[in-house]
Amino acid sequence: MNKKGFLNFYVVNIVVAVTILLSLVYYSFKKDPSIGIPDADIILDKTDQLPASETRIANTSKIKKLEIVKPESTSSVTIKNNPPAQPPVLVVQENINDVPPLLLKSIGVNLGYYDPGSNTAGDFVFTKQKLSFNRLFMPYGFFIPSSSASPDKYNPQPTFILPLGTPVHSLVDGVVVSMPTLWSGDYSIQVTANGKLEKWIYETEHILNPRVKVGDKVKAGQILGEVSNFDRGAPAGFGAVEIGILKGGSAPQHVCPFLYLDPSIKQETEKKIVSLFKSWEEYVGDQSLYEESTSIPGCLTLDLIDG
Repeated sequence: MNKKGFLNFYVVNIVVAVTILLSLVYYSFKKDPSIGIPDADIILDKTDQLPASETRIANTSKIKKLEIVKPESTSSVTIKNNPPAQPPVLVVQENINDVPPLLLKSIGVNLGYYDPGSNTAGDFVFTKQKLSFNRLFMPYGFFIPSSSASPDKYNPQPTFILPLGTPVHSLVDGVVVSMPTLWSGDYSIQVTANGKLEKWIYETEHILNPRVKVGDKVKAGQILGEVSNFDRGAPAGFGAVEIGILKGGSAPQHVCPFLYLDPSIKQETEKKIVSLFKSWEEYVGDQSLYEESTSIPGCLTLDLIDG
């Protein structure tokens, strides 16, 4: 065999040997899948589901993070009116996923800190005359016993006892959508965000001498009218006004308006409500009239109330 033939024979044998070696390596990996290549990247492109939760895996070249997100509860409680006593005991469950679209920038009246010199706390005038339930302010959820005019109920709208002629202000920026005349001969001025009669309505009820009409745009704090004289239990020279956030539906309900105060007034308004409660109790000498330790001052419950 000459030199050239020997080289060709040598090259052919090397190629055959390499081919056999690669074949052995391939069949070894195929037979045992646990054999892997170190430092290989793992890519996951789908989201797996766990019962009652959600698992998200980041879509990156390596597994970054595993995050379990629990679904939020949508359970709420509705107080069915005609109750036996306070606190509420008869409730039904309801699912809700929405909240009022506007936050209150006013509570309808001027609330201030008590001034012993004038016996006032903003628009509230302290008096020794007999009052309904011995209070100037009936909170949301306050238990109202039955009377000849109505059965027992929980108060769905905070009620303020104020001097006749006291200005009443808009709770929010919005549009007057309706002004029905009430059984008491006064008005309910109803405002919505867009001027349409929709699910959420902001109410100021028992208004006399209205200064607005349906279709008017109003700003929070704007005067809508005056306190009505409808409350027969108020002393001479006093009347009452109520504020509310109505959730419409087949069975209309109310939510506590103080739960939806705009951040611009929330802290100071809550302080003033608590201060009013304490000052009034000291003034009349009865420390049992108000509950100052509720999570939201002015709300004896955070549940929805029928009516």
